[in-house]
Amino acid sequence: MEPLLVISALLLVGLFIFNVPGRLFRYYVHWKAVRNIPGLPAHWLFGNLLDVRKMLESEEEYHKVMKYAVKEKRWKMVRTWIGPFQPSIDIYHCSLAGKVLKQPKNAAEYRLFKPWLGDGLLISKGSKWARNRRLLTPAFHYEILKPYVPVYNNCVKELLDKWTALMDKNKQIELFNSISLLSLDIILQCSFSFSSNCQDTTQSHPYIEAVQELVELTTERFVTLVGRIDWLFNLTPTGRKYNKLCQFVHSHSRMVVQKRKEELEVGKTGFSESELRTRKKGKYLDFLDVLLIARDEDGNGLTDQEIQDEVDTFMFEGHDTTTSGMCWTLYCLAKHPEAQEKVREEVRSVLQGRDTLDYDDLKELKYTQWAIKEAMRLYPPVFFIFRKATEEMILDGHIIPKGMNFGIGIRQIHRHPETWENPDEYDPLRFHPSNCEGRDPYAYIPFSGGQRNCIGQNFALNEERIVIASILNRFKLSLVQGHKVETAPKVVLRSKNGIKINLEPL
Repeated sequence: MEPLLVISALLLVGLFIFNVPGRLFRYYVHWKAVRNIPGLPAHWLFGNLLDVRKMLESEEEYHKVMKYAVKEKRWKMVRTWIGPFQPSIDIYHCSLAGKVLKQPKNAAEYRLFKPWLGDGLLISKGSKWARNRRLLTPAFHYEILKPYVPVYNNCVKELLDKWTALMDKNKQIELFNSISLLSLDIILQCSFSFSSNCQDTTQSHPYIEAVQELVELTTERFVTLVGRIDWLFNLTPTGRKYNKLCQFVHSHSRMVVQKRKEELEVGKTGFSESELRTRKKGKYLDFLDVLLIARDEDGNGLTDQEIQDEVDTFMFEGHDTTTSGMCWTLYCLAKHPEAQEKVREEVRSVLQGRDTLDYDDLKELKYTQWAIKEAMRLYPPVFFIFRKATEEMILDGHIIPKGMNFGIGIRQIHRHPETWENPDEYDPLRFHPSNCEGRDPYAYIPFSGGQRNCIGQNFALNEERIVIASILNRFKLSLVQGHKVETAPKVVLRSKNGIKINLEPL
């Protein structure tokens, strides 16, 4: 009898140590809250993970679900099960997005990025996020962004010259490879004053290849039960490969930071902005400069690890997302020659015979910006984000308990037929000011929304306008017949088989 008592006691202790009663009660509360919210049938063990996986792997499957959930049923939010015990509510309508975006990021989801991106602005929370956001905001002031325009021009000129040299051999190019190299070149020069000569090749750059593999593996982590359990994932061959790739990209960013510190002879105590400008000898301040001189109200700067985390975050967010935005814009313009010609006419009207654009020209590229925005409506680079309820709330008549997980389907919000007329059609004039009147501010959120919106959106839009305008001033684009373009929704929206474009020099 005694051993049975001991075992029973141990079981009771274990139940309370792991808070099993509390977990079961929370599961019941969440199950009760979502049971009347519409959703796809869920597997008893995997929940809807298999459905999510199919949607990520097949554009046909994605559109089938979209047609059913959004176009036919007009669902505004959808119940999703992550495994057998964890429900999530996915937001598909702008009328609900504003409330949910006020909630903090879901740390349980974003932790899957942490081995790669550290605790930078994308992942950090609370007072650390607020402090670092304040310290980094000056890096995106227009006085910092303005000198980047010549960098955009020089980098895109190198791309255009490379394309021109290829014309004798092949008039077809694959966009993602070329634009990835261009975007990496720009981010290294604008953010770190680092010239890598990465465009001097027809091959992909090792850093780009590593980031693309990390995107693939991180996406895999989101849709597998093993991937979501850190210690188990780290034991797998995939986990070991993932950690090795993380080490590589960290070494690349560390090299960039260390080289700059050596060039500027940065001591442990740092230095002021005026001292930095003197050492820069008239050159523009960049993102890394702002990180090095940033000081909070107590006079404390960023630690070496914080600088490393922000560099890794910005290298990814400032390179991969802008690549996606530019590629999908060029695809849309190649597919719609009338819109392409309107952009070209506007660009040439602004240039008035000049070869390059300057900062003051950006405000004149209105139709060009509408064309970019409309492409990001249809193909948002970051298409899904996560939040967690910190308090009980009511959504669409349903009581949602504290602690509920949310997913915000940006792609679904951007194509919801209650918000957008003919939502699958490409029409840049949707963003003419007269057509934006009365539109819900959360109907269009390619840069997220609320307090945690993208800090670098002006940097991205400036870069994209210069690049798109410069390309269309030199080339006429058309789609390659027979090449099927399919989306590949990873962490960032890419194309499964690339995007092949015909180039016609002008």
